[in-house]
Amino acid sequence: MKNLIIIFIIIISISCTNFSVIPYDCNNLTVYKECQTDLCSFFIDNGCYVHQINGFYIVSSNQVPTTEYGFDSSPLELFDHSIKLFSSFLDQDKDGQIDDAYLNLNYGLSDNLAFVIGHRDFVDEITTKTEEYGVYGMGMFSDKWPYIPTYDGKSFEINELKSSLWRPENQDATWEETFHTITEAFNRIDKDFKFTKGAYLRELMDQDISNGTYDISEQNNLENGDYDSETAVNEYIHQIWQINFSGQADKLNVYQKKALEFMIMKGVPMSVDSNYKFIIGDRIK
Repeated sequence: MKNLIIIFIIIISISCTNFSVIPYDCNNLTVYKECQTDLCSFFIDNGCYVHQINGFYIVSSNQVPTTEYGFDSSPLELFDHSIKLFSSFLDQDKDGQIDDAYLNLNYGLSDNLAFVIGHRDFVDEITTKTEEYGVYGMGMFSDKWPYIPTYDGKSFEINELKSSLWRPENQDATWEETFHTITEAFNRIDKDFKFTKGAYLRELMDQDISNGTYDISEQNNLENGDYDSETAVNEYIHQIWQINFSGQADKLNVYQKKALEFMIMKGVPMSVDSNYKFIIGDRIK
């Protein structure tokens, strides 16, 4: 009887660390490297595809991305695309190695964050669990948000940035979410790069709003009052980064230009190449 109780406890323990949203066939995928941490083992047990860049994990389900935006892409294509974007952000001179200037950023990513790709149910379950490891999971909801592999970040025009709801036409959400992950890392490793009240970037956005030249109220209403100002700041600086990347920085107002100058001064990567030819880090599964 005692042996039966032990076996039952083991079965319960195993079921608690493997989620219902993970298809059985993911368990049969090749594991290329042995894990050295509990977090890595968790991702191996519960993810379908796993890549790491010096301890920063990019994890995906095998759930098919939405076809709503005109593309029939596989989950592996979206996973590989995300790895290229992160690799490009960390390697601005495109020599296949993380730039010395971004080694600390890589450590910030590794120590604090993970990037999780899949349908909302998968992302929510995985990111809830990663918090137990002291890691905040950034999500790319592939069943809702557009993956546009042809997006180049430049083929749009803008007259002014005046709303948190603005996005470039036919934008690839992967660009935005990987950039948010980069700036979330800065938020954790740089005492001046904060989104909270009184911080410089927050003050710039608040001044932009007070001046009547930028608005977050419409989005807040759409989200039933749940659009918090810290999230708004991170989206604000992404919009500014995106406009600058497109070569239209002259369309930014005085507050937005100051935010851009601050990002440049702090060393935020200013370019990304979706056709980046190298892969930085290691495929684990």
